[in-house]
Amino acid sequence: MRSILDDVTYSATKAYSYRGGILDSQTITSLTESSDLDELVTKLKATAYADSVSRIDDQYTARKIEKACYEHVSDIHSNLMKTSPGGELISKYYLKHIARNLKVILKSKALGKSDTELEDYVDLYTEELVGRRDLLVKVMTADTLEEAVDSLSGTEFSKDINTALKIYKENPQMNIFDVYIDRAYHTQLVETYSKLNSNLPFSESIAVKLRPIISHYIDSYNVVSVLRAKQWNFDLEQIKEILIQPTFDIKYKKLLDMSLTDDVETAMKMLENTPYKKFLPTSFDNLADSISLLDSNIKKYEYDKFNKVFVWNAFTELVTLALIRVKEFEASNIATIAFGIANNIEKKTIQENLTS
Repeated sequence: MRSILDDVTYSATKAYSYRGGILDSQTITSLTESSDLDELVTKLKATAYADSVSRIDDQYTARKIEKACYEHVSDIHSNLMKTSPGGELISKYYLKHIARNLKVILKSKALGKSDTELEDYVDLYTEELVGRRDLLVKVMTADTLEEAVDSLSGTEFSKDINTALKIYKENPQMNIFDVYIDRAYHTQLVETYSKLNSNLPFSESIAVKLRPIISHYIDSYNVVSVLRAKQWNFDLEQIKEILIQPTFDIKYKKLLDMSLTDDVETAMKMLENTPYKKFLPTSFDNLADSISLLDSNIKKYEYDKFNKVFVWNAFTELVTLALIRVKEFEASNIATIAFGIANNIEKKTIQENLTS
């Protein structure tokens, strides 16, 4: 049996080997210069994404390319969570991929789309890697939104999705499903993190080392969720319901104070004396755009933060989570490129919308 030190070294070494396949800026630029999707896929076949994009059949579409890239990330994630000393936490992080599928399915069901229409948008491969394919198929093939929600009974998402359905019927904002699915995922993440101190030998040091990442995830979720909820006119009790505790660097009282403000702009400005000051937009002309810009600024910070882990936290438990997150950003960038090429968007505009 390997020691905890061996596990850290082994999993970090695997993460660094995967990092060697991360696309450099020159390759990304080359991808944006593709004349069509066929050329884009040809270029991707010369990268770490070769196996995934080679599985695409029939005519290439931006959506198929996006799905293939996320399958590549899921492959790496499922392999890494088998070796990391924080493996339980890495496994809970995998729920993020499942959450992405559920958002697509439930919103599509709300719009009355059939399971056939969903086939190009749902990533069954990701579910198959962790033995949950049958459950997802059951949700996909449900005749109605209500039946789809019922199909998730007993899962990590059941309670929150039932709440989302109830609110949706009263306030048909499609993104409500996003908020509650994200809440379910982040709740699982923080609960698993909180148990690290008590369940495993040496786990206290693991929890301390993982705190910079977990705290960022939970704080960011809480901040953006409060602002979205204010935008949708949630009352205080509804906002309390979506908040996750324990909080970290953004205290619960601060989040409640933001919830009690008269408008989104005032709530956002309350972040000026917090670590989130650096993410605030410079103007608040359009509230929806302001929240989206704040969220985008947070993600750009994440990209930089997680890339630095490989230098400043080399061969620690942070490396595995950092690698997975950087690969998610990379897959998202390729998806943006594919969408841009498919819709004849100028190369400069595509590049401006990439996270880097």
